[in-house]
Amino acid sequence: MTKFVTEKGNWQFYKPLPKNYYIGIDCSSKAIHAVIVNKREQVIAQGKWASSAKDFPTRFLEIGRNFRSDVSIIDNNAKVAVEAAIYIQNAASTIAIASVVASVRTLLDMRDVDSVLSDNRHWKKHIIGKGNCNKTSIKEFTVDKWGDIFSEQDWSDAACIALWIKRSVEGELE
Repeated sequence: MTKFVTEKGNWQFYKPLPKNYYIGIDCSSKAIHAVIVNKREQVIAQGKWASSAKDFPTRFLEIGRNFRSDVSIIDNNAKVAVEAAIYIQNAASTIAIASVVASVRTLLDMRDVDSVLSDNRHWKKHIIGKGNCNKTSIKEFTVDKWGDIFSEQDWSDAACIALWIKRSVEGELE
């Protein structure tokens, strides 16, 4: 699974979108990363919406507009989890990430797509096995599960969040 089958906007698809699917979304102050998995936990697609603007107010609007242009592929058959904003010692960074998370959830809601927030310690505990695991552990998990298909750490995080919502919805979490 190293080649994309098709691209639509900023989504790259490995396989056609199934009727029911699960999306994990990881937000930062610079980008939104999303991964779609199916019931068999295969990666269906991944997407990224970013901005390189220097100031956050400009970046925020650009990221949101980019995501809005591609949110149309998501319908109410999707089960979506967005990683909740984490507390960072820098208050401005915490507020920026929380703003992007709120924007994503609002844009999904405008499409009548429900989403839930996922605390990073919660999904890490249930998917990786340790609530305070580091980026290396997450990357190792995703490489073991899917191969080295994610060129950025945030996609590895989003894939694990997608697994978390899938397993949560299917009653597979411990």
